[in-house]
Amino acid sequence: MTMTLAVDRRSIRAEEQRKVRREEIAQVAQRLFATKGYQATSVADVIEAAGVSRGTFYTYFESRDALFYELIDGFIEKLTACVERVDLERGTPVKDLYANIKRVVDLFFKHRYLTVILLREAIGLDATVHRKLNQFHAFLHKMVTGALANGMKWKLIRKVNEPVVAMAIIGSIKEVLYQYLVAGTEETLDAETIAKELLDFGLRGLNLSMPVTNGEMSISPS
Repeated sequence: MTMTLAVDRRSIRAEEQRKVRREEIAQVAQRLFATKGYQATSVADVIEAAGVSRGTFYTYFESRDALFYELIDGFIEKLTACVERVDLERGTPVKDLYANIKRVVDLFFKHRYLTVILLREAIGLDATVHRKLNQFHAFLHKMVTGALANGMKWKLIRKVNEPVVAMAIIGSIKEVLYQYLVAGTEETLDAETIAKELLDFGLRGLNLSMPVTNGEMSISPS
């Protein structure tokens, strides 16, 4: 029994070490893909920067492409998990919308390298990545379209063409994050400010009659 427990502990430690080593390689690859560019980064670059052998790299990843796809998939999964259904019956739709946007923005801020990879390196790369991005975009579009339909139903927003406005909202969020986190605009804003401004603009545009403050909304009589 004692010997069995010792073997089990060694197996657990070995598995934990493998997970740590795998994550270390993935972290190094993130940085290289984001800073050098995906096309300019080779497996040799990754193993040199990670301080591992070529055999060790291929123990964990089938290829550079497989590693890249895994990074994309993992980040998309994290982003998808950030977006929750807005339940209008709870009576706090604006607060819930803000929470969704804030979680997404926070995630992009937290994972700068993955943000660069998703918003710059992955665009137009190949058919596999294109399909993954399209699937994620379709998920977001469905969620935003549904939120707009419910907003009109509950008379929180004016009547709009949901598919068109959903695309506009998603596009505006993506462009703002790209400019601040990827393109490197000189102005620096924190995640909370960006999230509030995105919500404010999405709900009322430039209309002064619907102020949004701290995730809450009041509608003035027209």
